[in-house]
Amino acid sequence: MRNQSHYTETFTEPQVLFSMILEKVTDLYKKYVPSFVQNRRNVSLQKQSDTVIIACVLWTLMQDYKNQTAAYRAIRSHLFNENFPERSRFCRICRNLSFVIKLIRFHFIQELIVGTDLVIVDSMPCPLCKPIRNRRATLLSEIADIGYNATKKEHYYGVKLSFFVTESGFPVNYVVSAASVHDIHMVKTLAQTSPFPQIIGDKGYLSKDLKNELAEDGITLTTPMRKNMVGADKVDNCLLGKRRKAIETVFSNLESLGIQAFNSRSYQAFEFRLESLLLVYALMLEKAKQRFGNTLRYSLGRF
Repeated sequence: MRNQSHYTETFTEPQVLFSMILEKVTDLYKKYVPSFVQNRRNVSLQKQSDTVIIACVLWTLMQDYKNQTAAYRAIRSHLFNENFPERSRFCRICRNLSFVIKLIRFHFIQELIVGTDLVIVDSMPCPLCKPIRNRRATLLSEIADIGYNATKKEHYYGVKLSFFVTESGFPVNYVVSAASVHDIHMVKTLAQTSPFPQIIGDKGYLSKDLKNELAEDGITLTTPMRKNMVGADKVDNCLLGKRRKAIETVFSNLESLGIQAFNSRSYQAFEFRLESLLLVYALMLEKAKQRFGNTLRYSLGRF
């Protein structure tokens, strides 16, 4: 039984893994990034190209380096002993490439979900400090505040990430909001930028006004109903729960990649790391589906 392919672990040499990532990134970069970005002024003077920098970042995430210092040290030790930007310059380049990574991720996922008309909506907390420091924390204070985590039954200082996720497991859109903002308000923003005709949510999105507003735009929001609501006996909450299970699995996968372990000091750096994590997840999940069919186990798609 242990010799089955999904039980077999593979250990790829760092340079080989990086070469595979770089090849994939180069293809996506040439395909989706506009020519005026690829051929911008003085781009030839860089020590390393955009594709190499992006591939390095994705490589560190796949290798589970959650600390920026350790990640940069690993790049210099295993990949580039010389002819590589020093750390502060590397960090600035990464922040400037956040829009490029967003373009690549967006178009890559759009090709994978052609024909999809249903998404699942949910949110996850993203704490930026320990609960004991909630009142003193100032990190990303322009967007972060104190909210409540109903799962852990505790207050936290940070932001909230709201996602649209397909049943196949790909996050197609997200919104970053303050932790205190109610989930209902984020659905409108997500629906405006990603107008899928059918949305499934949990009881946190139960709102007659929200359903009516979305219905005016031709969007149907389906949520479980409370037991004391009229027509509750006609809704199969168990079936809705099974269809929503995909987004819970996706959130668990993203947590293992470090989506709740941000140490960014600016919103631009926060956005870069978030986009990088989502791109890594999409690449690995797509490869896992190529190997094992309709699976949500992204770890099976390791390069």
